[in-house]
Amino acid sequence: MLIKLLLMTGLISVFCQDLRYRAVYWWCFPVIFVLLLVLAKENADWHSVVANSLYNVAFLLLQLAVLTVYFSFRQRKLVIITKGLLGWGDVLLLLCLAFYFSPLTYLLFYVSSLIIVLLFTLLIRLKDKEAGMKVPLAGLQALLFAILLVADWNSSFINTASDDWLLYLIP
Repeated sequence: MLIKLLLMTGLISVFCQDLRYRAVYWWCFPVIFVLLLVLAKENADWHSVVANSLYNVAFLLLQLAVLTVYFSFRQRKLVIITKGLLGWGDVLLLLCLAFYFSPLTYLLFYVSSLIIVLLFTLLIRLKDKEAGMKVPLAGLQALLFAILLVADWNSSFINTASDDWLLYLIP
């Protein structure tokens, strides 16, 4: 229970910091990483945790490589996406989450959270034309992950550390 409380505190802290300052203290990510690793180990054996983590990290690296190639091609020069396009906090949070989720659940969270954050950002921009261009991606994803974890912990159906619940939905 203490680990879950500490994790929720860390995730809400990331949310608040990113929303307010568009930056997050670096030490939040190692703390969240360790807490997620402990929770992942509670849900599965080390072999599964390591295998799932490798798949998720490979997917994340592929996404970052595709973004780098896309923006480099578009601007006709090498673009480092963590300089102005994607913050290090965004990357570090996604990396931390990669060590907790099962592969399909990670993919589902990644895609759905990006869609939700995009819709949220568009709504804010429609309401406030003067809103800044920076998107608090890590903060909003941390909030969405916290909500998902609460649903996971209070539901016998959802299990974010396993793909079985998703595979059950596929006819």
